[in-house]
Amino acid sequence: MQDHSLPRRRSGREKSSISFDVTSDMKHGISELEWNDYLDGPGTVELRDRIEAHMIGCLECWQLYERLSDATRELVEASEEARSGLPLEDRRMHAMLRGIFSRIRSGPTKSHIEGRLNLLEGVLTPFCGSQAALSALHAAAQKSPARSLDRVTPDNWAPFLENLSAIATAMCGATFAGLIRESGQL
Repeated sequence: MQDHSLPRRRSGREKSSISFDVTSDMKHGISELEWNDYLDGPGTVELRDRIEAHMIGCLECWQLYERLSDATRELVEASEEARSGLPLEDRRMHAMLRGIFSRIRSGPTKSHIEGRLNLLEGVLTPFCGSQAALSALHAAAQKSPARSLDRVTPDNWAPFLENLSAIATAMCGATFAGLIRESGQL
């Protein structure tokens, strides 16, 4: 199979100084998806011919092509370098995946619950102040099967969250209570 792409040359820019102005792509009739297909190779022969014919007469698109192709090449090189620097043995990878899957199966942990409680406090505080936010959390826990904030678990989270949503409705309205329900999802 023949490579129909234009030669890619190095522009001499540092990797960190590459910036893109892709706002001009549609005014020249070339979409971002078409640029990606052209640069990555899966573009049709017609697409390649159309873009190359356009670039012959358009300095702006030629410069965009150079920047994009340089960035693409540098990304490929960096990914190959990273991949070669981090080889994992099958046994090690299997052990890592087993750990990840066991954490997923075990569900939310105590630290996850604490994180959610902190998040809910952070959502409540700007609207009603820190004291009222803490009082609302404690009241919701007292009316739930947990009976106290430090005993809230994944098993009694749903009733706690419903109680907190009801308190938020009374304090700030139904819209805010919806925000509390969404923020409190495990």
